[in-house]
Amino acid sequence: MSNQHSIIYVMRHIDIGGHIEIPYKKVGITGAGNSTLTSRLQQISNTKSPIKAQCIAAWEHHDARAIENAMHLLLDDSRVEGEWFFDKDDTMVERMQPMMALLGATAVEIEGTDDLYTKKVLEKESASKSVSNQALLGEISGLLQTPLRTSIRKGGPTFFSDKTNLTYYVGYRKSGSHNLGIGRAREVFDELSEFLGVEGYDLEQAPSGGARFMGIPSEVVAEIINKIESGFTSK
Repeated sequence: MSNQHSIIYVMRHIDIGGHIEIPYKKVGITGAGNSTLTSRLQQISNTKSPIKAQCIAAWEHHDARAIENAMHLLLDDSRVEGEWFFDKDDTMVERMQPMMALLGATAVEIEGTDDLYTKKVLEKESASKSVSNQALLGEISGLLQTPLRTSIRKGGPTFFSDKTNLTYYVGYRKSGSHNLGIGRAREVFDELSEFLGVEGYDLEQAPSGGARFMGIPSEVVAEIINKIESGFTSK
C-alpha cells in the first residue's frame, strides 16, 4: 500500500464516564485506505485511558495535504493548538462537507471497530444520549402552547407542525445550549427571518439553505416554536 496521504479525517475524543462533553476536534491526514485510518486512531488513543479517540468523518482526495491546509486556514479562528480546533456547537463536519464536495473529495465510510473498549464507550454514550434526548423532548413538549407530533433522532428530538408545515430539529448538547434547525423553511426563509426579527430573534441561514439557531437553552427553543406556531403564516 502506498504511504501517500490521501485521507482527510475529523476526530474527536469520547469520555467513557459520560461526565464531560469534549468540544475539540482534530483535522488531520493519513495514508490511503480505511485500515490506515483505523491505525492512525489507535496511535492517538490510549486504550487504558477513560478518553478514547473516534473518527466521525473522513474524505479521500489525491492531494489530501493541500485540502488539510485549506481546512486549517478555514478553521483558524477556532484553532486551539496544532491540528485541534474548538467546536463549541458541534458543527465542524457540517461546515466542512460543502467545501469537501466543492474540492472533489469523496466521503469515506467509517468502519466499525472490533475494539471492545471502544464499543462499550459508544454504547454507553448512545444510551446516555437516548435518555437525555427523551428528557429534552419531554421538557420542550411541556413548554409548548400547542402539542406537536414528535419523534427522536440520534441527534435529538424532532417536532412536526401540520399547521405551518415546518419541522423543528433540536440538536441536544450536554452544555444545555442546544441547536434548533427548522426544516422545510428554505422557501420561506426571508419571511420567517423577518417575522422572528420583529420578535427579537436573529435567525441564521445554514449552509444547506435551511434556518437555524445555535446555542440556545430549551426554554428559548420552546419560545421560538411557540412564536412561529402562534403567529407565522407564509404569504
